[in-house]
Amino acid sequence: MIKGLKQTLQMITFAVISALTVPADHVFAQSNAMLVLDGSGSMWGQIEGRSKIVIARDVIDELLQDLSDDVHLGLAAYGHRRKGDCGDVEVLVSPSANSRDDIRTAVAGLKPKGKTPLASAVVKAARSMRHDEVPATVILISDGIETCAPDVCAVARDLEASGVDFTAHVIGFDVDEEEEAHTQFTCMAEATGGRYTAVNSALDLGAALAETAALTSGGASGSASQTGLPLVSTSGALYYSAEGKVAGELRHIPAHWEIRDADNSPILSGFQNAGGEIVLVPGVYQLKATDPETGHVEMRELKIRDGGTLQITLLFPPR
Repeated sequence: MIKGLKQTLQMITFAVISALTVPADHVFAQSNAMLVLDGSGSMWGQIEGRSKIVIARDVIDELLQDLSDDVHLGLAAYGHRRKGDCGDVEVLVSPSANSRDDIRTAVAGLKPKGKTPLASAVVKAARSMRHDEVPATVILISDGIETCAPDVCAVARDLEASGVDFTAHVIGFDVDEEEEAHTQFTCMAEATGGRYTAVNSALDLGAALAETAALTSGGASGSASQTGLPLVSTSGALYYSAEGKVAGELRHIPAHWEIRDADNSPILSGFQNAGGEIVLVPGVYQLKATDPETGHVEMRELKIRDGGTLQITLLFPPR
C-alpha cells in the first residue's frame, strides 16, 4: 500500500466495533457487524492516480486476509446498480464467520454508478442484522454526503432508540473539503455512540478499517478478548487509549495497561486515566488493558515494522 504513515500523528481516531463476539460460555447472543460500502459514481474519483473504488477493494481484501475468524462480518452497498435511484441499496453478504470469500467476490464486482442513499443503507443493514433484538454494528465508508434522506441525524437517532445496542461508525474517505459531509458523518456516529474518522489515502483507510474490524469485546465483567491485528506499517510512537459506552455515549475510561515483548518481558505496566504513549522498535508485542471497574480485559497482538506513529483505541463493553 502507499508508502509509510505520515510522521506527525494524523487526526485519525480509529473507529471501533462494539461487541463483535461473545465468548461461548456467556449467555449473550452473538452480535454482528456490517460493512456498508459507498458504490456511488463519485467513487471513480482518483487519489494518487488510483480510483477510490479500487483502493477500497484492495484495502478490504487485505483486511479479510488478516481478520480474526471470531469476527462475524457482512457487506452492504449502495449506488452500485442504477443511476439516480435512491432505492439502490443492497445487502450483499450476511454476517458470518465464513463470509470472507463472499465479501471479497462481492466487492470485486461493484461498479459505482448512482446516488448516495447512505442513511437508507445503514437502516437496511441494521434491520438485516435484527438490531432491535441483538447488538449490531455498522461500519460505513462514504466519500460524500447523503443525497436522498432529508435528515441523516434523525435516522441515526431512530436506529439508536430502536436498537438493543446499535452502533454506527463512519469512515469519511477523501471528504476534507466537504464541511457538510463532516457534519453528517459526525452526527450519525455520535447519535449512536460511534466514531467518525476522516481518511485521505489508501494507507490511512487501511489502518482505520483494520482497527475498526479487528477489535472484539466480550460480553460480561471479568471476561477477556483477544485478536491479532494485521501487520502495521509503523514503529515509533504508539498512542493508546481505552473507551467504553457509558449511558449510550462513547467515552474515555481509565485502565491498567501492560505491554510485553515477544519474550514476554514487560515493556510497560501502570494505571492511566486517559491512555498514553510509548516508543516501540520493530517486533511483536502483547498489549493488555484492564478495566478496574468491571475487571474486563482487552488484549491485542501488535506486529510492528518500519517507522512513524500509530494510535490505537481499545473498546470495552458498555457499563
